[in-house]
Amino acid sequence: MPELSVLVFASAAVFLGALVQGSLGVGLALVSAPVVQIAAPSLMPGSLLLVAAVLAALGAVREISHTDWYGVSWAMAGRIVGTVAASYVILVVSVSTLDLLSAGITLGVVSLLAFDPARLPRNRGTLLASGAVAGLTGTTSSIGGPFIALVYHREPGPTVRGTLSVFYTAGTLLSLGSLTVVGRLPGQQLAFGALLLPAVVAGFALSGPVRRRVDGGGRMRGAVLVLAVVAALVLLVRGLAAIGTG
Repeated sequence: MPELSVLVFASAAVFLGALVQGSLGVGLALVSAPVVQIAAPSLMPGSLLLVAAVLAALGAVREISHTDWYGVSWAMAGRIVGTVAASYVILVVSVSTLDLLSAGITLGVVSLLAFDPARLPRNRGTLLASGAVAGLTGTTSSIGGPFIALVYHREPGPTVRGTLSVFYTAGTLLSLGSLTVVGRLPGQQLAFGALLLPAVVAGFALSGPVRRRVDGGGRMRGAVLVLAVVAALVLLVRGLAAIGTG
């Protein structure tokens, strides 16, 4: 297991990530995955997937009444396909290549939405596609949230958070199961994830006042787009860094 300093460092990142996701419906992996990857790379992605599952379950309980069940069903169908693909892809394709591909897709979608929000309708096709991409990148790097969040960028805050929370709960459990099947989920990763859970609960508990501010004045859409851009940049930098040191 990692040193105490690593645990404290990772817990601080997870706390901030839980605060962001509790407010916007997405953001845990975006904030904390790069930190945990640097501090304890051998404990990724399993530790963060466990943390994400618990946080998503908390969010689902709080705002499940606002869930778009139609959207969740189609997105989960895509996520299943993406997760199964990830179980194979992770064995034959480098994570850096997947990071660069995901970054390019995200930046392209955000560019379209910035100039014409109607260019990404919420229908079966976009839900399936975003769910598949989320399943692929969520399983390989634990960063899959921004893709499905973009499909809901015009929806009210409670709908975004409730829907994404249900989607993430089922999706992260699916990813954990998939990694277990292919023998890529060591017990150490789950143990470290369990040590991070108090930080998750604390961040989620403090997100209440923040989410009420985000919901007002149409701020949700802007926040989702900004988070998507940051996620793409994180994946881009990480992918290029891995290639440079490879």
